[in-house]
Parts: sequence; C-alpha cells; structure tokens
Amino acid sequence: MLDELLKRAERALFLTKVARTTRALSLIGPGGLAKLVKSASRTKLGPHVAVMFHAAAHPDKEALVEYAEGWQTNPAAIKRFTWAQLDATVNRLAHALAARGAGGGSRVALMLPNGSEYLIAQQALARLGATAVQIGYRLKAAEIAFILGNAEPVVTIVHADYVATIEDARTQAKQGGPMIVVGGADEHGWERALAAAEPELPPVSRTGDGGGVIVYTSGTTGKPKGANRSWKKTGFESVADMVLQVGINADDRHLCVCPLYHSAAPAFVAIMASLGATIVLMDHFEPEGALAIIEREKITCTMMVPTMLIRMANLPEATLANYRTGSLRWVMSGAAPLTTDAARRFMGAFGRVLWNFYGATETGLVTLAGPDDHLTRPGTIGKKLRGNVIRLLADDGHEVEPGGIGELYARNATLMSGYHNNDQATSEAQRDGFVSVGDLGRIDQDGYYFLESRKHDMVISGGVNIYPREIEDHLVTHPAILEAAVIGIPDPEWGETLRAFIVLRDGKTLSEAEVIDFCRRELADFKRPRSVTFLPELPRNPTGKVLKRELRDLRR
Repeated sequence: MLDELLKRAERALFLTKVARTTRALSLIGPGGLAKLVKSASRTKLGPHVAVMFHAAAHPDKEALVEYAEGWQTNPAAIKRFTWAQLDATVNRLAHALAARGAGGGSRVALMLPNGSEYLIAQQALARLGATAVQIGYRLKAAEIAFILGNAEPVVTIVHADYVATIEDARTQAKQGGPMIVVGGADEHGWERALAAAEPELPPVSRTGDGGGVIVYTSGTTGKPKGANRSWKKTGFESVADMVLQVGINADDRHLCVCPLYHSAAPAFVAIMASLGATIVLMDHFEPEGALAIIEREKITCTMMVPTMLIRMANLPEATLANYRTGSLRWVMSGAAPLTTDAARRFMGAFGRVLWNFYGATETGLVTLAGPDDHLTRPGTIGKKLRGNVIRLLADDGHEVEPGGIGELYARNATLMSGYHNNDQATSEAQRDGFVSVGDLGRIDQDGYYFLESRKHDMVISGGVNIYPREIEDHLVTHPAILEAAVIGIPDPEWGETLRAFIVLRDGKTLSEAEVIDFCRRELADFKRPRSVTFLPELPRNPTGKVLKRELRDLRR
C-alpha cells in the first residue's frame, strides 16, 4: 500500500516537472478558462482536447503551417492556421463527418498526402470518438481493398489524385461509405463539406471508447495487419520521459517531413500539438527544400528516417553553406536502424543535435539514445524509456543473459490493443502481456540496448517496413515463375533495398526488367525489387524452408 502511494506521488512529481519545463500549461485568462471548461465537459478525453486548450489559452498563436508543392514560386501554396482557426476547422469537419454517419466507435478511412487536411481529419475523428484508418497513398487497389474489408470504414476521406484507385478498391471490398474528396469540386468536395458545417463543438459521443487509430503494417504472412491503438487505453509516461530528456517545449517549431500515414510522424505531431508548439508540414521530402524551410521558418526540431538524414548530410558543402540551420535544437531519427556512420556524418554537418528512438507501431516508444551515445556506444538504440519493461527472450521463452541475443519484447502503457479483427496475429505477437515485432537485440552491462537482426526477415527501406513474404506470394502468381525468395540488401541511401531470387518454370524465360515491372503493376512502389537474380533452385533445409542466409551470401 505504501509502495503504491509512493509510486503515485513520484509519478505526479515527474509529470509536474514535465509540464513546468515544457511550458505547455501557459497562463490562460478567465474568459478562455471558462470557455475551455464548458467545451471540455462536452467531449471525451483525447488528443483533440489539447487543440481546444491552446485555442482558449492563445487563440492567435500560430499552430500549423503547410508548405504545398510549388511554394517557392507561389505564396498561395503556404497556408497558416492559428490555434483558434484550427479548432474551428476541426469542429466543422467533425460535423461534416457526423452528417455522413461517423460517430463514436465508428471507423473512417484516410488516404491523403501530407497536408493540413490530414491533421484536421485526425483531430476531428478524435473529437467524435471515431477511429482513423490510415491508408498509404502509394498502395494499389487490391492492397487497399483488403484494408477496407478488414476495417469496414463508414466514411472515406481521400485526395482527388487517388479517387480512381480507391474507387476500384471500394468496388472490390464493397466497403468505404460516403466520401469527402480533398481537392474535389463537386458535392463531395472538402471545401464544400466544411462550408456547410458549423464551427462549434459537435455533440459528445455516447458510444465507443473514445476513438483511436489503426495503422496497417504487412505481416510475415503477407497480409496487412491493423495495429489498433485506442486513445482511452494509451498512456504517456514514455513520451513524457522522452520530452523531458530531449528538452521539447511549447516554443518549438517542428518540421514534419515523414508520411503521416505511418505511425512515427503523426505521433510526433501529436506530441508537439499537445504542448502547443507550431507544426510545419512539408508535402514531400526534398533535402534542399527542407533546408530552405528550416531557415525560413526558424525550425527548431524535426523527425526524419535515416535515409533522409543521409540525403541531408550528403548535400554538397556549398549547398549546405547557403542555408542557416542554427535554429535546430534537436533532430529525432527513427523507424529504421541508424548506423553510426550516418549519425556521425549528420552531426558533422548540423551539430550534436541527433537523437534516436526505438519503437514500433505496435509498441510506441521503447528506448532513446542521445547525441553522445552515437559516439561512445556505436549502434546503440539507447536505454529504455520510463514506463517500459523489456525482455530479451530466447526461443524457449527464457530471458537471455546480458550480452546474449534474444527477441525483444516490450510492455508499456502505449501498447496497441491488438490487431484489428485478427486475434491470431495478436496472440502470436504477445507473450505474458509483452509485445514483439520480431526484432532481435541485446543489452550491455550499462543498460544500453542494441539491435542485431530481425527474426522474421523484415526489410526496412527508407524507414518503411517491408515483409518479403508479400512480394514472394505475388511473384509466384506469374505464369513463368516457379519459386521466389526476397531479401533485403544493404544500400547506402535507403538502408536496404529488395533483391528477388527467381526460379523459372521449365522452358520459360523472363528478364530482370519484366520481373520488376510485374511487381510495379500490382504492388506499391516501395515493395518493388530493385534487382533480380535467377537461380536453378532455391537453397532449402531438410524440412523445405528456404535458407535466406545462403541467399545473402550469394549476393556478395
């Protein structure tokens, strides 16, 4: 009993320290406080409440800046929202979605590029108590159809550029509901939907658990799995620890360059929004363009995958010298392994500002490494963040000794609630309340963790998780292909790229270009092999399993 009280008191002191150092709870006037209390009483808790708070506390502060394509020559391609404007727009979309059938406990599909609409949609769904189903805009119709069939969304928000693809998917899945089209000019258009809606807070939802997000990631079976995260069940202790260690605060100006349909980018945007920082969106990453925005907007922080860091650091010295980037206080790397060489080269160009986290869609934040760690402990993913318990388990379920390699299992308050409509995959990923995504790691005597490999041969290219089984299953549907195996091979820019090993049917012929084009037609571009090797047979063990370690030796 006493231990529990001491733990609660320590946690309260810790969170108070975080609030004080981040300056998130800035002074709010009596009028703003009265408005906030009235509004908060009419809605469920969720990330959208932070927007309501900042709209009441400092309505005229800049909340969101969007840099769309062509901004260098067209000032109209840059949009700016204050917290008050953002809050009102979120309310309008919430009303528009409710009018189309969305509400507490329902799911809404989002297929959008980086833009203000994505963030507004995520906030509006949280305000309704609905769940966002995030769909990558690079996916093809068949891949999208599976997601729609699994998630069963009641409404779809899509960009005009992807309407044809998602219409094909909706026909296949017989799912999707009414559409709101960003950039659409007819009655389904985003602008028309907002104009017809009210800027006031929508009625509180009496159903559902407060909403959340489902992020689909391909599994080793080749079928996408929807990691379901409920706002009601999400804790923030590990996030608060990271915020305190890094020194994140309400005065930050955060540049978002990673795709918002992944899990890392929207997570960091949500963290920044909760603190009242300013979020600057770049519609697609381009190294020199990012430098220009950093200088123009006095960016203090950003999150990038290692491929982006490498591209930034590899710019010519003369190009780097053209831009002032001294405003950067911290840069977070994640979503893929960060090599020591890449970390050192980036810090050589931009200073000792680089941090690195380990986590996954399924686990949230697990470990954190600081700038000095890249130099003193090459390859580390850092120490575990507050609120995490980590186990490194051998195949028999026993914990390995320090220095030994085991499958990394994590338990914390940010774990997914499960894979949507997939109890088997949920069960396979869990062990005694801990979750694994198949990574193999070790811990040293000082408590620093290191990743060694991936148990299920997952490939990470440019920060995107790719599971070879899905590509292999597609390749063998070609009438000329008998067998196929896909592995990741090191690449200096992307981290890894895909190589396919092909066994042809007797009498059949194919070229490398034809194999690659076959994948391009039906799979997202990032799943396309970049090289192909033809073999008379695949190496296998006595039980018939393909020996991918031998394939890795063949590519040398």
